[in-house]
Amino acid sequence: MRSARVSRRREHDDDGSTDFLNSFIIHDLERVASAVRAGAYGAALDAYLRMPEPPRTDLRKEPQVVFDHVAPERVPAGRWPQGPSLPLALSQQFAVNTIMSELAPGAGLFAVNGPPGTGKTTMLRDLIAANVVERALRLSRLPSTEAAFTGEMRWQTGGFRRVVSLWREELTGFEMVVTSANNGAVENVTTEIPGQKAIDALWRGEAAYFDEVATRVLGEPAWGLVAAKLGRKSYRMEFVSKAWYGTADEPGLRMSFETWQSTVTDSWATAVESFTLAYERVQALRRERTVAHDALRDLPVQQRIITRTTEQITVVEERLTALRTEIDDAERLEEAARQELTARKRSRQEHQQFQPSLVTALFTLGKASREWHAQDRALAGDVRSAEHALGTATARLEGLRQAAAQLTRERDSLRAESHTARCRLAELRSRLAVQRERLGRFFPDERWWTDEKHREMHTPWTDEAWNHARTDLFAEALRLHQAFLRTEATRMRRSLQAAMDVVTGEVPSGVPEQAGRAAWQSLFFLVPVISTTFASFDRVFAHLTREALGWLFIDEAGQAAPQLAAGAIWRSRRVVAVGDPLQLEPVMTLPFAAQQALRRTFGVQEEHWLPGRTSVQQLADHTNAYGTYLPGEDAPVWVGAPLRVHRRCDEPMFGISNTIAYDGLMVYGKHAESPIELPESVWIDVVGAGSSGHWIPEEGAALARILARLARDEVPPQDIFVISPFRDVVRGMQQVARRFPGVEAGTVHTAQGKEAKVVILVLGGDPQRPGAKAWAAKRPNLLNVAVSRAKRRLYVIGDRTSWSTQRYFNVLARDLPKLVLPPDDPADR
Repeated sequence: MRSARVSRRREHDDDGSTDFLNSFIIHDLERVASAVRAGAYGAALDAYLRMPEPPRTDLRKEPQVVFDHVAPERVPAGRWPQGPSLPLALSQQFAVNTIMSELAPGAGLFAVNGPPGTGKTTMLRDLIAANVVERALRLSRLPSTEAAFTGEMRWQTGGFRRVVSLWREELTGFEMVVTSANNGAVENVTTEIPGQKAIDALWRGEAAYFDEVATRVLGEPAWGLVAAKLGRKSYRMEFVSKAWYGTADEPGLRMSFETWQSTVTDSWATAVESFTLAYERVQALRRERTVAHDALRDLPVQQRIITRTTEQITVVEERLTALRTEIDDAERLEEAARQELTARKRSRQEHQQFQPSLVTALFTLGKASREWHAQDRALAGDVRSAEHALGTATARLEGLRQAAAQLTRERDSLRAESHTARCRLAELRSRLAVQRERLGRFFPDERWWTDEKHREMHTPWTDEAWNHARTDLFAEALRLHQAFLRTEATRMRRSLQAAMDVVTGEVPSGVPEQAGRAAWQSLFFLVPVISTTFASFDRVFAHLTREALGWLFIDEAGQAAPQLAAGAIWRSRRVVAVGDPLQLEPVMTLPFAAQQALRRTFGVQEEHWLPGRTSVQQLADHTNAYGTYLPGEDAPVWVGAPLRVHRRCDEPMFGISNTIAYDGLMVYGKHAESPIELPESVWIDVVGAGSSGHWIPEEGAALARILARLARDEVPPQDIFVISPFRDVVRGMQQVARRFPGVEAGTVHTAQGKEAKVVILVLGGDPQRPGAKAWAAKRPNLLNVAVSRAKRRLYVIGDRTSWSTQRYFNVLARDLPKLVLPPDDPADR
């Protein structure tokens, strides 16, 4: 251990850096460990720690499960203000629907696998909209705004008394936090969401939500105060200053609440009415699509009924035909038995006419009588036998006739069932024809079931009309929140003032958690989404414990070591981990030998708990029931709910990434863009005469020529990334890039979560240290990230012969044409 002086100004400026023994989360881990020992933890952390393996559904093999999960009844009522003609991709809608229908009502952990360019942020935005609308729906059903609260709590901050209103339980659980181990990822999400570009122009005025304050906080044009970047102390202080207090020229929200306190308004009733009408419109459209969805589900049911009844009718009629033959035979047998009985009776009757008289009996000493009686008994026996034979024949005939009657009834019943099914089928087809005409490409046709790529690109039911109505509802939900804030200005001003104490860390240590939680809930009512890194999580939410937050969205979860998330997950009811284990892995500063020593010391048997062997994403993936398998080092790897439609890169970058990392999982869905006047993506083959570490000067010269060409072609510097696997190379690239102001150069790791129109990958690699190339090619992750940053062009600079022998780089060489630069022309400098 070591200690060092830290400037008080930088005391809370967490940049996530630490040496390998001084962990910034150790105290929070101790707190979580104590809670776990006491059983004071929720379903999300339980799933994270136990890693249960539920029965798994491979979504690539089970389209019926996907179809059921994107049913209209599962689609959230609210939608992010994206263009109505731009629905979520099928895999995105599956994830949103499943999370909101299965995770939202309770608690737990859900994993979404997000390969590059597949719209992770787009999916998160729809989850945000869904939660805002759901809270608005519950607000709209209150008998009055006062009914939103159940009481008050107080504390003293310095010389000021703080009063916090306590919320009804059904209005809580909507607190949304975005977190990550990656500062850039957190900032990207929470600066993108409020920005004007995050919503379609159609709704920029209609959905405005404290847009002036949001613009001041964001530092650029914003449409709404829907997200705030907190985390380090300086961010929190800046938010409180700009959003709450403001200045004399640009007053903050505190002044707005003070103005509303003295203003009488009926905006609440008007907002409730508008929201209710918008909600009813969404539900009416939902019902129409539900009818179509149910009809599609019923269609094969009726077809199966028709097939089954047709087959059964055939069997029954075959049995009836056989029975009729048997009945004919039985009728002949019965008639023969009847005739035989008649003959036997006639014989006995004739015999009885010749019964000996008394005189004859006396004269024969009884012999005649004895003989007559013996024959009569024999004839009587013949009658009885004939009667029995007739009875048997009649019974058999009756049995056959009853069986035939039963089969006839079965046949008639089957015919009736078949007729009903045929009528129902005709009705369904007629109804579906109308819906097919109305919904167009949003109606799942036969190709939807048979063509996987087509299916992923065509999400059923979310057509423009319904998308428009759902987005209008989101805008009305925001207006309803604003109307509530105006109507309850006094309570909300006091609660938000207390929340500012919580945000800046000025709350006294003895304040009950319930009071601190209520203050946070008030802030989340105003600002639905707050972001922070794992490094700052325990300080931002120091007053909160088990399941105090409604939602935790972990971005770039594949980059997060598993221990980093424990405290955040413990504080959250519902956790959605979004990331990709096939992009960059967690950076562990603790040596692997030390990890092993700690594992053995604490008696942990399984090596998969080693932080150097796993990530938050991998642990979350393991618990997910829905997902698919991707190739792994030793065995297929299960990933949760994969997003599949890629909309970032042109070819060949998409194809390279999809081949080396995803086994063809991704589907190309990029919208056509205007052609650009730049050379096609190529591998610029450079063989160096020597190197300085991994830096090869000849590659630097090639880089300078490419950058000069791009400058002549007027490519903006901010559209260019120059990256390399090695720090030695980065230092050399930065020297070159200084001649082209604005061009960013860094390692592949620094490019995670970013994208650029043009990416230049400078490979380098000391010829005397071939192990470095093998390191870069050990897994697909590094090359996958490098390639998938490039939206339009990828230029690779390096020794093609030596690199193309490496795993994964052989695919890069196969798909990128080779280019050898001509001798240097001074004009190119």
